[in-house]
Amino acid sequence: MSDKKHFYDQLDEDIKNILLAQIRNVWTHHSTSLEGNSLTLAETDFILEEGLTIQGKPLKDHNEVFGHARAIERIYGLLNRSENITQQDVFQLHETVLTERVLDIYQPVGKWKVQSNFTNYTDNDNKQQWREYPAPQKIQGLMSQWLDHLNNSLTTTHTKDTAADIYADLHLNFVTIHPFFDGNGRMARLLANLPVLKSGFPPIVVPQEDRYHYKQCLSDYQNTVENLADLSELAQLPANSEKQNFVELCIAYWSETSGLLAQAIAMQQKRLKQLQ
Repeated sequence: MSDKKHFYDQLDEDIKNILLAQIRNVWTHHSTSLEGNSLTLAETDFILEEGLTIQGKPLKDHNEVFGHARAIERIYGLLNRSENITQQDVFQLHETVLTERVLDIYQPVGKWKVQSNFTNYTDNDNKQQWREYPAPQKIQGLMSQWLDHLNNSLTTTHTKDTAADIYADLHLNFVTIHPFFDGNGRMARLLANLPVLKSGFPPIVVPQEDRYHYKQCLSDYQNTVENLADLSELAQLPANSEKQNFVELCIAYWSETSGLLAQAIAMQQKRLKQLQ
């Protein structure tokens, strides 16, 4: 991987730590809320800072938040590696994210899925339809291609525009492959940020307030993939207007973390001015 300064390198240690905590909190809150977690941002902040539980909130929701926060630490750790990101790295991240583990050979944690997975969607005729994701026997090959793309993206320092493009591409391809029985969205939103962070930008965070638009945009794209269950080559995935729509969404999703970084820089500049 190429070397590039972190987005927080210009900050004093205490200001940097506050910024990283803020980003951890919003990233964790939004990503888990997109999957149905009931904890608010304030509650997420409290349990991660204090290590305490919120009365009346499910233990599962607490565990999801702790798991996602630990997964963010793993992502930062991967940035400092000179070696490529491997399948085992992805499996370890999945084990960190999925804190609720069911002892079921058909729902493995830290391994690719072993049975087909499906979802439903509403088509253009307002009818309910089935979507079948790529078959289990296709996953090893597809994810090897996906990891090659990820590792290639980490050898280059990207501009903001190209970083957003690559984030969107990695994110969209991951959720379209759907390699795990569960946790695919959280995994995509974590891993796709590696080239963004490596290029010196704060992470792109999908806001839970835009859940419907975000999910619909993913679904609209997947509707354009013919014979999705039989997909075997990422090159078969279309580059179309639905994909471009997702790229534009991702650029907009940078606003919250970019705002937090701007506030931290302002605090740093205020301190420096006081010292003059």
